[in-house]
Order: sequence, then structure tokens, then C-alpha cells
Amino acid sequence: MIRWKTDQEHELTDLMQQGKGIDELAEHFKRSPEAIRLKLRRLGLAIPESTKDVSSTSTPQHVLEPIKPASDLISLEEIMKLLLGALEQLRNSESLSVLQVKRCRLIVSTARTYMSMLERYVHWTDIEQRMVNVEARTLERLKELREHTKDPDEKAKFTEQIKQLEEGLARSSKFYKPFQKKPSLMAPPMPWGTPQV
Repeated sequence: MIRWKTDQEHELTDLMQQGKGIDELAEHFKRSPEAIRLKLRRLGLAIPESTKDVSSTSTPQHVLEPIKPASDLISLEEIMKLLLGALEQLRNSESLSVLQVKRCRLIVSTARTYMSMLERYVHWTDIEQRMVNVEARTLERLKELREHTKDPDEKAKFTEQIKQLEEGLARSSKFYKPFQKKPSLMAPPMPWGTPQV
């Protein structure tokens, strides 16, 4: 077994970054493709496909598109309707194909996970909204205190604290406005005139 020299390791890394394949690297370094793969693994580098490993008759692999985030969250009512629709189809599963049954089961499983996550999301957004409200109240109070103080050092201290709070509120203003609660995703809004229980 011939040991790799440091300059060879650097050269291997450079050639890899240039897009050379396993076969080319094996020829260049006069080593087997497996020895090149082993060295690449030890160096923590990605192993390129060998041109010999890929047959010309194989079908190309489809690259998955990245998942784009949805613009809005699905409310609990919407996810419940989707879940009940899938359960209804499963109840009449004699007329469904195997693929349709798998799809319905996937919807049921995903809906359960989503409902659990939605509940946590609503809880955390409620806490974050409360924190924004506390910061807004603190800001108002600091402004009052600064207005009534005559000590310049104390006034400067209040001014610095006010500046920090205003910066924090500005950062969170994309998601939260002081004293404005987001509409609940857990229950649909009650129509006008309907008494709330």
C-alpha cells in the first residue's frame, strides 16, 4: 500500500473541486477507484459518480424541486374538513385503489401531526404577542419617567433603554403589533349575532 503524501491530498482535493470523476482521479494518481473513494471519505469530501458506474441506458434521476413555504397557515377548521374527507373515503375503501388508500392514510397522518403543531404554534405566538405587549407598555412607562426626571444621567439612561426597546419592537413589527392579537387558527370566528359559549 502506497501512502498518500500531503501534496497529493491537496491535489486530490483541487481536482475534485474541478469536477473530475473517480475514473479520472484513479488514472491520474495510478490507484484503484476504490482507493480514491476511500481517500475521499477520509478527507470528508463528496464522492463523485464514476463514469463506469453510470450506464448509458439508465433513466435520469429527477431532481426534486425545493419546497416553497405556504403563504398562509391552514386553520383547524380547514384541516379538520380535509381529515374528515379522507376518513370518509377510507370508510368506503372497497371502491378505492391501493394508491388512493395510501393517499388517504397519509392525509390522516399528516393532519394529526399538523393539528398538534398548530396547537403549539398558537401557544407560542400568544406568548410572543404578550411579550411584545409588555415591551410596548414598558416603553410607554420609560418615556413617562424620562419626561418627569430632571437628572441628566437618569434621562440618558432612560433614553438608551427606550432606544433598545424601540429597536426590538421594530424588529418584531413584521409579525406582531402591540396590543393586536392575531386571528385564531384554532377555531373559526363566530358570525355576528351568534352568542359565544
